[in-house]
Amino acid sequence: MAKMRWVVFALVGVVVGCSPDVPANPTYTKDVQPIFDAHCVRCHGANDSLVAMPVAGTTQPPKFCYLQRYEDEGACTGVPDCMFGAGSSVCSGMVVLYITMPVDAALRMPPPPSEPLNDWEKDVITRWAHNGAPQ
Repeated sequence: MAKMRWVVFALVGVVVGCSPDVPANPTYTKDVQPIFDAHCVRCHGANDSLVAMPVAGTTQPPKFCYLQRYEDEGACTGVPDCMFGAGSSVCSGMVVLYITMPVDAALRMPPPPSEPLNDWEKDVITRWAHNGAPQ
């Protein structure tokens, strides 16, 4: 029985040790865009559109943050005229706020029934945003 416990502890250590380190200086292109593509772009930017999902009792689409691209597009003098990209300070800051909300928060992103981002994904995005959201 004691041998079995050591095997279980060893396996747990291997699984926990397999998680990659969060990059010290994540970039949008290399580190963040794959996370956005997997979890966010279907509502925030696929085919240059913002798709409505029933979030927090509303079916209104997001108002901005096209996460499939880094750069802003359009006449960016105001929200209705601009397609804010992931690199804008507005979007990078909002993403961190929404992905780190508690799982049961109405505005948590990605919204249910999608699974929340894992801790590594949240840490990569948060570090990227706090480092100035480099491309």
